[in-house]
Amino acid sequence: MEGKMKRLKKYMLVLFCVIFATIGTTTGIKADSGMNSEELRKNSSTTTLENNAKGNILNQGTASISDNENGTVNVYGAVFGSVVCDKMILEITLQRYSNGSWINVKSFSDTAYNTSLLTKSYNVKVAKGYSYRVKAACVAQKNGVSESRVPITDGIWVD
Repeated sequence: MEGKMKRLKKYMLVLFCVIFATIGTTTGIKADSGMNSEELRKNSSTTTLENNAKGNILNQGTASISDNENGTVNVYGAVFGSVVCDKMILEITLQRYSNGSWINVKSFSDTAYNTSLLTKSYNVKVAKGYSYRVKAACVAQKNGVSESRVPITDGIWVD
């Protein structure tokens, strides 16, 4: 059990480093007119929401999207628990900006038990010439208590 916890801590540290490196280079894309050339070059966006409640079971939820530049995008979501939770739920929704509003394109739902970390990543084929974003519902449950966060990325342009 101790070896498993050390591996989990090491994995979480590496994951945090990757996320923070991504956040440092991420900027949103405006989905309407007025996008400048610098914004058009951005091909990823990550949003992390922390739970600041005292005694919480949910530490943070993360949503991320990146353009694979081959007609697909990678959608990613993560639920980080402050403790080992009875149940974690992650619902990732890919959305496309069209005619002035965000429309759901595809959704994924995953559940894990007796863990403090749930991460999932999917590659999704998309139509070019639109902005896409990811919304992730991140839920942690322990002893009948449920906490949640819903991070939403900025839009990225897929061309």
